[in-house]
Amino acid sequence: MSNVVKLEPVEIGESFRFDPDQVLEDAKGQAFTSLAILGTTDDGEIWITGNANAGEILVMMEMAKRKLVFGED
Repeated sequence: MSNVVKLEPVEIGESFRFDPDQVLEDAKGQAFTSLAILGTTDDGEIWITGNANAGEILVMMEMAKRKLVFGED
């Protein structure tokens, strides 16, 4: 089973990105109760999907934003 690596928002270099397919592969089997996937396509479109409704996804996004910006739960 893969380990989920905690995202630490640090500057690691211009245009550096993790492989999206590997990130998704690593997420498999993690027993999520709610899941949202947020990304941008090559043409700059925002792409959002998940197993929760729009309100639940918005709450998760706000919780994630708070954690990324302030480092708190």
